[in-house]
Amino acid sequence: MATRPSPTRAGPVLASLPRPALPAPTTLAVVSDPHLAPDARGTWKVLHRGVERFRTALSDADRRGVDAVLSPGDLTKDGAPGEFDLLDEALSDRRTPFLAVPGNHDVPKPRWDPYDAPPTERFAERYAAGRLPFVERVGGLDVVGLNSASTPDGSLGDTHEGVVGPTQLAWLDRTLPELSTPVVCLHHGVTHPATRPGAGGFAPGGHYRVRDADALREVLVRHDVPLVVSGHVHWPGVGPVGAGHELVAPATCSLPPSYLLLHVGPGGTTVELVPLAGRAGVEEAYVSAREGNAHGRSVAASAVSTDLLDDLLLAAEAGAPTAAYRLDAEGHRPGRVDADGGAP
Repeated sequence: MATRPSPTRAGPVLASLPRPALPAPTTLAVVSDPHLAPDARGTWKVLHRGVERFRTALSDADRRGVDAVLSPGDLTKDGAPGEFDLLDEALSDRRTPFLAVPGNHDVPKPRWDPYDAPPTERFAERYAAGRLPFVERVGGLDVVGLNSASTPDGSLGDTHEGVVGPTQLAWLDRTLPELSTPVVCLHHGVTHPATRPGAGGFAPGGHYRVRDADALREVLVRHDVPLVVSGHVHWPGVGPVGAGHELVAPATCSLPPSYLLLHVGPGGTTVELVPLAGRAGVEEAYVSAREGNAHGRSVAASAVSTDLLDDLLLAAEAGAPTAAYRLDAEGHRPGRVDADGGAP
């Protein structure tokens, strides 16, 4: 899926897309699914690496002078107030504009959560340009943010599934004709990972796509949207959406620990996969996924079916930024982790 990194690149090239294209370059960092939590450890998501790797991704994006950091969500482990405090602390000294949409772990789940999770309106005020849905101009791009993780009337319920819904679909249909170069961002996908090259480990079922993916695709195709950015799956990929594409970001916390750089210029869009761990960290993430729940095992199977991890390690060993691989409190490398039954 990826190509070997050159000395001038931050990491392997995940995709070279003809669109979007801009006369003056714009660069976005896409940092997804860190699942921040103050004391969590283990599971296939490698939760104890989440804060460290999220901070590394933000610092590296700052250093590279990107135009904005865009997050497709799951910034927190379960939407607890203390997890949002961690997020605010990580963002407090950043120079780069930060835009996010909520993931299924960032919104209130009253039947499941033993605490008062901040309402989605609070998420929008703090991280989503003050509103959801939103349009924000970044360089030469019009970044469009949609909320696929919750509905105003609560009809989505306490589920990890996603939906855009008729109100946002109508808003999107009205808004897209006014935009010159739209990039649409949401947490849940439009395409299924099993339909994308290099993701052979994922079963056809599951809740990877929004429930109304066909209706969303119809709007995107009608307005010839060149790029959709999503997260949720924890494995990177590219799928067709009409004449455009959906780009699925990896998780910063789990396999493969990385974030994306999108370089948009006159020749189109180049997508680089930037490593956030060295060999020991990648091995830990692979073992955690392989011994995790069904979704984690799908991620591990996808890793085995491609050479992406080898390419990522070559980039890390060539000097691309990585988080330090630290020992646990007892001075040992973490061993086998407990599998969880949770959703991505």
